Amino acid sequence: MRTLLTLAVVWGVATNAAAAQWSVGLELSTTRYGGSSHDTSNAHAASDGRPGDATVVHLRIGKTWGRYGIAIRGAHSKPGLAVAGQGLNLTDKSSGGLSEIAAIVSTRVGGIGPSGAVRLEVGPALHLWNFEGDVRSRLGANGALSYEWLLTGRFAGAVRVEGVLSKSWFDPGDVPPEYERRATWRYGVGLGLRYRLSGG
Repeated sequence: MRTLLTLAVVWGVATNAAAAQWSVGLELSTTRYGGSSHDTSNAHAASDGRPGDATVVHLRIGKTWGRYGIAIRGAHSKPGLAVAGQGLNLTDKSSGGLSEIAAIVSTRVGGIGPSGAVRLEVGPALHLWNFEGDVRSRLGANGALSYEWLLTGRFAGAVRVEGVLSKSWFDPGDVPPEYERRATWRYGVGLGLRYRLSGG
């Protein structure tokens, strides 16, 4: 009985290892920011200060085991600094560049068609915002819903809808006294191409 149990465990591990797949991917997304700071006195026409909307380039490497997966994703963008309110939206792209890295855990929650997979993704994200030469680091929470489908051979396409939340990207001395610092949030929609390196 012990021998049969040992063989079953070894077979299960071997099967899971064979089913594992490594992949790399490139993604372009459009993002929109909110929060960060708000004028509580209503004395300014532009009542909100935040990172500006931006196009983001992502590079991703991941591994999946059946319905579960993990990934590391690096990204870079140039959101700059935006002031907005009462129909006004001005962005200075020279004042804020962003580098970020995210750790992602995913699980398959559904499917569309013979090869399409709907995945739920969560994990932490580290943002490094270069604000006028001063780099601010912020740790945030990342959540996303993605749809992946087979294109041809080892290539797959992906559409991803993402949300990120962190504390304000501004330090206390960045904003006037009448401005309140608030949580920074972001949502984005991206289109990606992934290439399977190995696995079943």
